[in-house]
Amino acid sequence: MHDVVIRGGTIADGTGAPATTGDVAIEDGKIAALGRDVGAAKRTIDADGLLVTPGWIDIHTHYDGQVTWDPDLQPSVWHGVSTLVMGNCGVGFAPATPDRHDWLIQLMEGVEDIPGNALAEGMPWGWESFGEYLDVLATMPRTMDVGALVGHGAVRAYVMGERGAANEEATPEDVRQMAALVEQAIRDGALGFSTSRTEIHASVEGVPVPGTYADETELLAFAKAARAAGGIMEMVPAGIAGEAEGLLGETRMMERLARESGCLLTFLLLQHRLDSTEWRKQLDICEAAQREGVRLVPQVAARPPAVLFSFQGDNPFEYLPSFQPLKQLSFEQKIERLRDPELRATLLSEKDPNTTGMSLIYNSPEVWQCTNPMGDGLSYTPEAGGSVAEIAQREGRDPREVAYDLMLENDGRTFLMYAVVNWADGNSDAMRDMIQSPASVLGLSDAGAHVRQVIDASMHTYMLTHWVRGFEEGHPYHLPLEFVVKRLSHDNAQLFGFQDRGVLRVGARADVNVIDYDNLQVNRPTVIHDLPAGMPRLMQTAEGYVHSIVAGETVQEGGKLTGARPGQVVRNR
Repeated sequence: MHDVVIRGGTIADGTGAPATTGDVAIEDGKIAALGRDVGAAKRTIDADGLLVTPGWIDIHTHYDGQVTWDPDLQPSVWHGVSTLVMGNCGVGFAPATPDRHDWLIQLMEGVEDIPGNALAEGMPWGWESFGEYLDVLATMPRTMDVGALVGHGAVRAYVMGERGAANEEATPEDVRQMAALVEQAIRDGALGFSTSRTEIHASVEGVPVPGTYADETELLAFAKAARAAGGIMEMVPAGIAGEAEGLLGETRMMERLARESGCLLTFLLLQHRLDSTEWRKQLDICEAAQREGVRLVPQVAARPPAVLFSFQGDNPFEYLPSFQPLKQLSFEQKIERLRDPELRATLLSEKDPNTTGMSLIYNSPEVWQCTNPMGDGLSYTPEAGGSVAEIAQREGRDPREVAYDLMLENDGRTFLMYAVVNWADGNSDAMRDMIQSPASVLGLSDAGAHVRQVIDASMHTYMLTHWVRGFEEGHPYHLPLEFVVKRLSHDNAQLFGFQDRGVLRVGARADVNVIDYDNLQVNRPTVIHDLPAGMPRLMQTAEGYVHSIVAGETVQEGGKLTGARPGQVVRNR
């Protein structure tokens, strides 16, 4: 008798094959049978009219600290994720000597906008090497499986000390020691190595992450070390957010690294405003390289990565002098005060005293051209003519005034979306082509990062609600269900060599989503204060995940956690 049978569902098995109707039997945490009339079970889940898929695999997260205090890994658990990979973008918490703890926290806070006091209070530490970090994680129960990359920042600081932290040039001996450390970390279970070369990734003091200016010799040593130990390499190229030119040169360098080392190299591919066509040239390089057997794989986004402005959380007025007393009030009291015409006039007249961090965005002259109200339907694809700047021009008002009034709507809970990248042409054409490319994989959820400004961990649900269900077949933006399921599961599993998951087949790990597809939806973001030290973050849940099953155990049912925590640490094999 099977442990569980999911009976009569529409099965999209993750291979891309046409969906079929049938049963999925689970035994001892694995899929025991597929088809019709698979036999009796201790528990039967009626999936008639529901969609049955593999669990989603999220390859780009930053839960490196949260994973030590949050066994449920919210919000990813609400969006069908069963396996996730953290340690991206060159930052992480191992290897680490005790005197580097605060420095690594400040680095993570600066790069990924995770409150430093939450990290300091929440993490137990208790490790030095990367293998020891994974050992500590392995003792902690959790809802889903987690794997990790070892980051360039921690490795450089561990080997080179202050020289590495300050981005000084590595000596040949430095490179040898760092490469050996990377290889050992991967042999101890790291899934690979990550690095960042963009200057926007910097510590709270504004110092670029260690490795930002590493030369090609250093990077090649890491690629060879990762390849020798069976891991991959992840990179954020310089110019990724359009802050500098040279992305094509970066892409050709990455192609050389992948070719010379034999290592799979994955990197972030985005459309920026400096040159809205450069992504296509980058993608051409990747597709040509892959045809020659060179594993250069771009990670692409499901929607425009966006910063959300709201009076619930971070907003363009929060650093103004007259806004500071409002931070001591309850949300309702704050909104009542913000409606006061006198205070409104004062805030609109004040200047932001800061010149770093989010203030760089708030004070940018072009920010309002790329910022739109999300509306009741929670649109991530802005309508033409609907930007704050365009509304202001039509109404003869200042854009800041328009933004202020919009954020007061819906009882102060309206979000404005600043599309940082992927919306340079004002349409979804570039994203569609990136997602459809056979060379790419779906990543960039950034789950666990930018906790007060970005909430893209819902991208997995969004892929189904927007790209599949949101357009009729034949529409230029419609993507087939089976294709999207394969993207979210099988393709990401293959990137990391996970042979036991990502598809529904006999013998595979029983990571399964049972979804009310017709009623699936991404819920409106809210701000909650559940991080250590009471720090706030954005949270976004979903409707429609009837069951989320990890290793045969239901971890989420009907929007409620069951308390089951079958998740493990996934180590490089």
